[in-house]
Amino acid sequence: MRTIRNNLLKITGLLALMTVALSLAQEGAMSLNLAESADHGQFLADGNGMALYIFAPDAQGASTCSGDCAVNWPPVTVESADALPTLGEGLDSALLGTVEREDGTLQLTYNGWPLYYFGGDTEAGQTNGQAVGGNWFLLDPMGAGIGMEPAG
Repeated sequence: MRTIRNNLLKITGLLALMTVALSLAQEGAMSLNLAESADHGQFLADGNGMALYIFAPDAQGASTCSGDCAVNWPPVTVESADALPTLGEGLDSALLGTVEREDGTLQLTYNGWPLYYFGGDTEAGQTNGQAVGGNWFLLDPMGAGIGMEPAG
């Protein structure tokens, strides 16, 4: 039963990644904006309204989510450091950057945090990944994890 559930999570993650990739290909250039929910306030989202997350173990720098983790939490990647997305109102371009992943791809960062999608978010505005496992968090406009315990 556990194997079936794990395989379903992998399939869901891959479908979400393919949906995101297709929408970005159709959209052309990627953009980042602020979305809002009653439960979490303003949070970082892509141009299609899909929530973006950070992974607490990344500790603002290196991406540590790979393998099965990256299937369920697809990284937000860009073609090059010169191909950064446009930012909507309320977001700071000085906080935008990239980090190189183990496989050589460039992952988009905000305030130093590598960004991810969640395979369990299947439509715009969903925040099903918030606080999953105490490690995954939405990002506020200033680049801090929403509901994340401060490092100390």
